[in-house]
Amino acid sequence: MKFLHPGFLWAFAVLLIPIIIHLFNFKRYKTLYFSSLQFVKHVDQKTRSTQRLRHLLILLSRVLAFSFLVLAFAQPYVPGDSDEELKKENIVSIFIDNSFSMQSRGIEGELLSEARETARSVIEKSPLGTSFVIGTNEMSGVEQRKLTRIEALDKLDQIDYSPLVRTLSEIVQWQKQTGDKINLDPKQSRIQSVILSDFQKTKGAEQDSDSVNVGNFNFYPVQLIAEQTDNLYIDSVWFSSPIRRIHQKNELMIRVLNTSEEALQNVEITVTIDKFQKTFFVDIPPKQAKETSITYSDKTGGFKSGMVTVADNNVLFDDTYHFSYSVRDKANILLLNGADFTPNTEIVLSLEDFYVVETNDISSITLDNFRNKDLVIVNGANEISTGVANYLTDFYENGGSLALFPGKNPDRNGWNSLLATLNMPGIGKTIESGTRIKSLNYQDPFIAEAIDNKSDRLNLPSVSRSFLPSGSSGSGVQPLITMQNSQPLLSYRKGIANVYLFHSAVHADWGSFSKDPLFSTCILRMSELSQRIQPIALTIGQQSSYPVFDPIEGDESIHLIGESVDFIPQSVKRSGITYISLNQFQSFGQLDAGNYRIEANDWLGNLALNYDRKESNLSFHNKDEIKDILGSMGAKSIQFKQMDGVSAPIAHIELDKLFGYWKICIAITLIFVLAEMLLVRFWK
Repeated sequence: MKFLHPGFLWAFAVLLIPIIIHLFNFKRYKTLYFSSLQFVKHVDQKTRSTQRLRHLLILLSRVLAFSFLVLAFAQPYVPGDSDEELKKENIVSIFIDNSFSMQSRGIEGELLSEARETARSVIEKSPLGTSFVIGTNEMSGVEQRKLTRIEALDKLDQIDYSPLVRTLSEIVQWQKQTGDKINLDPKQSRIQSVILSDFQKTKGAEQDSDSVNVGNFNFYPVQLIAEQTDNLYIDSVWFSSPIRRIHQKNELMIRVLNTSEEALQNVEITVTIDKFQKTFFVDIPPKQAKETSITYSDKTGGFKSGMVTVADNNVLFDDTYHFSYSVRDKANILLLNGADFTPNTEIVLSLEDFYVVETNDISSITLDNFRNKDLVIVNGANEISTGVANYLTDFYENGGSLALFPGKNPDRNGWNSLLATLNMPGIGKTIESGTRIKSLNYQDPFIAEAIDNKSDRLNLPSVSRSFLPSGSSGSGVQPLITMQNSQPLLSYRKGIANVYLFHSAVHADWGSFSKDPLFSTCILRMSELSQRIQPIALTIGQQSSYPVFDPIEGDESIHLIGESVDFIPQSVKRSGITYISLNQFQSFGQLDAGNYRIEANDWLGNLALNYDRKESNLSFHNKDEIKDILGSMGAKSIQFKQMDGVSAPIAHIELDKLFGYWKICIAITLIFVLAEMLLVRFWK
């Protein structure tokens, strides 16, 4: 027999006190005088042996009770193969899933609350000297440290919901990294991992099965079961048209998803945009999405903020979708004229005051000409120098749209180098047959929303010559106007922005296209659809960059201002555009969904943030799947528990303990204390 804490054995010296008191009777006697002592002596001789036995039994009970209490604190164990294990430091690593799916209600309240109480029970019942690591979905460096019992309990009270979602493999890898960071040697430490989660199957998050060295971990996955797995949420919100102008009708599209097995009737949806508010009701089939819309118009220009809310009583984080946009009063266009330019381009744009046009010769431009522009039109240029190509490419990569109209004698090397960078077809040989316009692509919104009469018998213009597309173009190039030879006359591609390419020259020598209403329609449609539009919303954890098009003067810092926060994000400038980076905040779940103002020296715009909908579909891994994932990562000791509230609302997790004799000692101590009480009370 050996002892884990032999220092407590010194307490046996205290046993001398009751023994000395028993052996030496310190009671003071009082003399009484009797006429005859014969009867008294007879009684004394008869009871003395019985009293001595009683006193010895009481002393023995007290001594044994105290002895086994000392042994319990010394924690005895039988020497053998477990000697090395007993010398190891005992670490309990508790990971609490605090993602939004833990908002679901269990028998005893929200699952996160049940997880906190279960973790509290584990901490309080752990052996003396145990160290703790408390982890959450934040997985920050602050959480990668050992805590005392009191520090661990304080940490539990600080845990709140986080928008971050972690897979089981990420949790195990983080716990292993934590062990490496705090220098836990497998030969010197023993780690018991308690994972409290609903183990949701998150959308788009595949489990990584790479094995890690967690052989010294004992895993206790505890699955918390929700009473209700049905959910109703706003999946997405968007506008049917990218352009929003004053007094123009806006159609706001809303997609609501019902994950339950039952159809929902009269679901209340509320749309709020600044002072405008509208509530309506929809019916949603079971296990399906419902798309609906509202129509309204903006009475004033400027920045707008809004949100769409659905009435739901289960998981709440996905019941509101925030969005923002701006209603502009102008669009800025840069017109670069080449040797074969047509003046009709500038004439068409001057018909509407909404378009502000800056005209320059393509050979004499600088980077400043591109600042704050929405669309750059290359009008009849033959030469595309390397510098101009770099300007155009940089402009496109920063969200600007391009409309490219070559001249009659284009330098194919310069042009094709630019077009290849833009993933557009190159300029091939010149052809003169079959160049009359045959059809318009009415399936594309560019044409469909601009021309009401969709007849194939329209009197369409013609060109005398065109360029045959050459090389390979990137995916997504769509023809808008097709000639009789089946070659495109006008095509475009949607990417970072729009790129339009006219496969002919707009000079009058090559046809009357530039004088036809179809040309005016195309120019105005390009200008309309090329307005720089910021995303109406970003998803926390996915998109991390947001453009600010308005110029920022001086070294003024950008502020993001919410209802109760004001912080300065990182930012970078490219081609006159400032990009706000959210990585520093969203990587640790420090951003909340909502509408934020972007301010520097002035109000620069609005930014809407929404939580990821990964956890909106409440489906979960079962016991075998959880064990398989842990096993594939190298786990050898797995003890699965499930908390459904039927038998144990707050599950009692009994962690492995290599020494259990102290419990027996405590039980024996209580037996001898009870024996001593019975002797004193009933043996008179």
